[in-house]
Amino acid sequence: MSLLLIVIALVALMALAVEGRVRFPVLNRVVIAVISPVNSCIQTFTGAASSLEKKLEAITTMEAENEQLKKENAELRRANIAMAEFYAENQRLTKLLQYKEHVPEQKLLPAKVVGRNMGDLQDVVIIDRGSADGLDKEMAVVTGDGIVGLVEEVYPAAKVMLITSSRCKIGARILRADSRAVGVICGRSMENMPLEMEHLPREADVRKGDVVITSGFSGRHPAGLVIGTVRETSPEAAGLLLNADVDPAVDSSKVEEVF
Repeated sequence: MSLLLIVIALVALMALAVEGRVRFPVLNRVVIAVISPVNSCIQTFTGAASSLEKKLEAITTMEAENEQLKKENAELRRANIAMAEFYAENQRLTKLLQYKEHVPEQKLLPAKVVGRNMGDLQDVVIIDRGSADGLDKEMAVVTGDGIVGLVEEVYPAAKVMLITSSRCKIGARILRADSRAVGVICGRSMENMPLEMEHLPREADVRKGDVVITSGFSGRHPAGLVIGTVRETSPEAAGLLLNADVDPAVDSSKVEEVF
């Protein structure tokens, strides 16, 4: 009990000394010596706690800003993709429109490719036009670059046999005015392989770089549609006729809109 009274008295004296109500120099020095480290520790702890709180607030703010930036970045990516798609479509449609303006004599029906590479049918595409639109077999299907193929079957939609198909045969002519040699274009049904122009007379004037167009002799599609460009010529096996390898004007794997 007496020890407790002594401790209380000492605490009271220390409090008075701290508040300056009593003048005990020795006691003041003792109090300062005791309290200063404690006060320093308290200030250090308080400062560290305040600094930690600020850091936590900064981290929270940065995380929120980071999430916002991620959302904005995703929106920008979507916008860029949409813009690139719009630009590509605009380029394709512009080329088709230019073609339409250059051939006012042709009756053109726009269509979209809606199917390709179906099972064993690797040499056809499906377009979204058909019997209700007046389509018929062997009608030519074209882009602004040239002929894509011929209508093979007509349903509510239509199946188009690509010019690269080995089943496709199209009457062809050399465009050059001082040649006008006539033959038949056949596909090879092989990727990255040129078309073949057959049944050319052995003496036919056909040169590398000559443009090949449809002859129109079948009556089922118009003359003058661009087929491709001669890569090279060679005599056929018997040596009686001339053959020519022709690079197609249209990459059918990239076709999306046609006439």
